[in-house]
Amino acid sequence: MWVVIGFCGLALPSASAGLPSLAEKKWLGHFIGVQNRKFSYGFTVYGKSAIKVAGLKGEPLPAKLAIQVDFLVEEILPNGKTYIRQILPETLGCTQPAGNHPKNVVIRGKVKGDASFEVSVHEDRGLISLGGRLVDKGTLVKNPVRFSIRMKFPSAYSSTKRDLDKQQKAAFEQKIRQDRMAITWTDGKRFKQATDQVVDARSKDVNGPGISALQVEFSSFLGKKIGCVASANSVITLSNRHAGPLHDGFVLTWVSDSANDPEGLARLSFEVK
Repeated sequence: MWVVIGFCGLALPSASAGLPSLAEKKWLGHFIGVQNRKFSYGFTVYGKSAIKVAGLKGEPLPAKLAIQVDFLVEEILPNGKTYIRQILPETLGCTQPAGNHPKNVVIRGKVKGDASFEVSVHEDRGLISLGGRLVDKGTLVKNPVRFSIRMKFPSAYSSTKRDLDKQQKAAFEQKIRQDRMAITWTDGKRFKQATDQVVDARSKDVNGPGISALQVEFSSFLGKKIGCVASANSVITLSNRHAGPLHDGFVLTWVSDSANDPEGLARLSFEVK
């Protein structure tokens, strides 16, 4: 399942929102707003967040290249599919004020079904660590429930026409020649995954026993490398909507092992180099 969210920087928070908004114009509607020369990360008062890679002069790249970050409470149905319980923005709260330098920030809230959860956000010299856990299942006792984080990497070349002539195709192939995806499995195996070949990202060939680290480099990000790491007691898996080149978009899903990490100390960390 793909979850579509994005920056809400131009939208004022509603009166019912539980989190306060930053006062800066560019961060209106956001509880957290981090920005440096490589990227920006915003967490809105509605519980949505996104990463925007910066251009050559520090300006944000087009919105279509934003990496959406969802904090989810998922109910696992008997058929194996997941049902995402919607966050109730008015229930979101935090003992710390809105800010640009989050340090061990814990945001609490509920979803439909009265299940409660926590989200953790911490920034340290450009490295952002995200985490969270399910605190109480509420009325969601019929099926297993879990907390997860999903990063949706968009199509890196959505503006490129599909019906390229021979010359255009050669130019595109030259453009993507330096694209890279480096994967480290939880068993320590490392390998390079082609991003221009058709692949089912859900397959064992990609995910193996689980992914502990991932680094992505697309030319559309102007030489920036996006790295993600799962700490101990957590794992990353990849998926795409249907088999295709990974530069057409994919989803990174992070989950922790709640049995071995009941306090929710595991983290998904990312940085842009």
